[in-house]
Amino acid sequence: MNRFVAPAAASIVVGLLLGAAAIFGVTLMVEQNTKPPLPGGDPASSVLNRVEYGTRS
Repeated sequence: MNRFVAPAAASIVVGLLLGAAAIFGVTLMVEQNTKPPLPGGDPASSVLNRVEYGTRS
């Protein structure tokens, strides 16, 4: 009985570790945590660095 339990337990542990490593690796590859580049506003047309869209009347 012991000849089957030890290899089965080792196989389960190795399978779980490989699965967790694969999930973690795929998550790191597809992760998008960078901000897109934003175009700068015209400093002459902004108040306190807030760009004003349209005209005030």
